[in-house]
Amino acid sequence: MLNVHPMHFAQAPEFRIQLENDHLILHGSLEESAGTILRGSVLFNCQEKTRVKSIKLKFSGMTSVSWCEARKSNQKIFKEKRTIIEKELILLGLKKKNHLCQGQYKWDFEIPLPGNLPETIHHELGKVQYQLYAYCDRPKFSKDYMDKCSIRLSRHLLASSVQYSQAVEISNLWENKVAYDISIPSKVFSPNKIIPVSFDLIPLAPNLKIESVVCSLKEYITCTTSSHQKTTSKVLNFLRDEHFRLDPATGRFTKTQVLIVPGLRDNRLHFDMCGELIEIQHKLKFTVSLENADGHISELKAAIPVVIAPSVPEDEDDILPPYQENRRSIYYDPETLAHMIAMGEVTPSSRSSSPPSLSSITSDSSIGGEDDVIPTRWMGMDISTVPSYATALLASNIPCASSSSLPTYESISVY
Repeated sequence: MLNVHPMHFAQAPEFRIQLENDHLILHGSLEESAGTILRGSVLFNCQEKTRVKSIKLKFSGMTSVSWCEARKSNQKIFKEKRTIIEKELILLGLKKKNHLCQGQYKWDFEIPLPGNLPETIHHELGKVQYQLYAYCDRPKFSKDYMDKCSIRLSRHLLASSVQYSQAVEISNLWENKVAYDISIPSKVFSPNKIIPVSFDLIPLAPNLKIESVVCSLKEYITCTTSSHQKTTSKVLNFLRDEHFRLDPATGRFTKTQVLIVPGLRDNRLHFDMCGELIEIQHKLKFTVSLENADGHISELKAAIPVVIAPSVPEDEDDILPPYQENRRSIYYDPETLAHMIAMGEVTPSSRSSSPPSLSSITSDSSIGGEDDVIPTRWMGMDISTVPSYATALLASNIPCASSSSLPTYESISVY
């Protein structure tokens, strides 16, 4: 009887890319951003001794556009493809016929990316995409190993950008019939946020009425090749108001309407971007239908450019500095200083005329310098945490200008 022995095949080694994050964020505009870093590792789990020539890593970014247009009786296809960025790292360079012994191997990597890269986008007319490839090059007649993954790039504008803090306003006189003022509180908005639009219309012609006001948020996508350009637009959201009434006291039509930026579902919304082949912009467009005294309808049209970004940070101008940054300095006031000396809280020094710091306040523990532990008691109160406003206001030993008035910010900051 013939004995058949089962065949044993060597298990293929695990060769893969492991990323710290596959979604990278560029902070600031194309000119402001310092870029970002793509970090990760290449893992190689050898089940047996394996011949390897080299292990390389390649990062590439591509942008492409393609569309078809009818030209007379023919259709013409416009398309173009460009390489945005290409970088290669050699993680392991070995001579031919060298071997990696059985075991697990790991190569960490960092790839710096410039801040002027366009963001990732996938649209029916074009796309911007980034890919990371890992190659294990092996000798001839041996199977090479490869892994790849997609990298997504987004851009968040800086809170310090002027367009965050400044309101946008358009004012004009139209056809000697109406003076208008249309404004929004900021130029930048994010998905699912509201856009308050304020209207101030002053009729100049007699018996002028407003039949309706239409607001729309439109998206414009422009694709470019070396020989042609195509722009498409679509309305993301709109509203129509037929209830503008004249205020007899002011003689104006004033009202604030609210338009909502749609969410990201169904890829209806794309963020503003400026790339080599693809550019995306947004505008708020307004149409004011005016009814003249003779019943004739005329239309006033205007537009305001806006920016749709992934997120809009809070305005940092209204945020007080952290307590840790100011806890070592006390606001200098002669009466406060004299009271602290009389109470034994501060030791006078002839060598320094500068205002006292919290590190000079005596306590049960010795204070050796600015970097030592800050005392937690002063005038019988716990200063290890910032007191509430109510606690500070009710405290009888706070030096205030008047007990009937609210304390100044500086006097409260002593605690």
